[in-house]
Amino acid sequence: MRLLKALTVLLAVGGVIALIVAARVTPRPLMRIAAIQPAMNFGYVRVQGTVMAFPSFSARDRYLSFQIWDGSGELRVTAYRTVVDSLLSGERIPLPGDRVSVEGTLRIRDDEPSLILNAADGLLIETPAATSVQLSALGDVSLGERVEVTAQVRRVRPIGPALSVITLRHSDATADALLSRALPALATLSVPEAGDWVTVAGAVGEYRGNKQVLVTAVRPAAALDTPRWPIAELNSDLVGRWVGIEGQVTDLRPFRAGMRADVTDDSGGSITVVMFDEIWNGLPFSMTLDIADRLAVAGEVSEYRGRVELIPQLPADVRLLAAP
Repeated sequence: MRLLKALTVLLAVGGVIALIVAARVTPRPLMRIAAIQPAMNFGYVRVQGTVMAFPSFSARDRYLSFQIWDGSGELRVTAYRTVVDSLLSGERIPLPGDRVSVEGTLRIRDDEPSLILNAADGLLIETPAATSVQLSALGDVSLGERVEVTAQVRRVRPIGPALSVITLRHSDATADALLSRALPALATLSVPEAGDWVTVAGAVGEYRGNKQVLVTAVRPAAALDTPRWPIAELNSDLVGRWVGIEGQVTDLRPFRAGMRADVTDDSGGSITVVMFDEIWNGLPFSMTLDIADRLAVAGEVSEYRGRVELIPQLPADVRLLAAP
């Protein structure tokens, strides 16, 4: 009798284990985020989507949270403690632009659904290849898509201990890139300096209606050419445009806030390049620049008292050329 009871208990336990194993290996039906209803609170579901922003992460609190979008709606996924430990040990913290499949328990409060990741193996991550695009085409790319752009760093603005906004420019196009080093996979990213040429990869995000790049990788890049204009063709219709010129210095005139240099090229045109102190003092050749030296200048076309001028914004915009 005791043997029969023991066998009965053993079979019951084995049956439960088999059900658990079967439940784990049987794929859950995929659910659209928009189809989640309040009556589904505490239900166990599977969703797929794209990570749309940098996750919130705390190694100290063993906490991870990220937003996904599946085309029908947005859902926040949260993990705690041992699940976060497992994701960390496997280097499986999702990044912007990653496509993920997530299984977990729904929590719905005030009609706002979220999902609790109960086990690390409930998260699958796919990182799509980045598409190379021109900075000027960034506005046409869908949010969450992974891209790679090459441009010049114009400004770096720290907005937190591990977060920086990098303003990029290529020709007339400008855009911001958001660089976060708060996640383990991004902690070693180097912050570039103004004037550097870089290639950044990441997902397309948006801030106040403007597209930006949420950076997941950054590396040095060769400089891209700024379109060169014959100086004779520069006129007031181009005010606000970013152009490049090459020519010979024909006059140097200091003023209270910097230096004005007249530059003439083979087109016969002449333009005044206005270099304010922060530009002029940053040039390694400012003390030796002389009449007849040749310059390559990139800058914004401006107009002052009816005359067209060119205004560079960084010392890197003004280069001394070797004599022909």
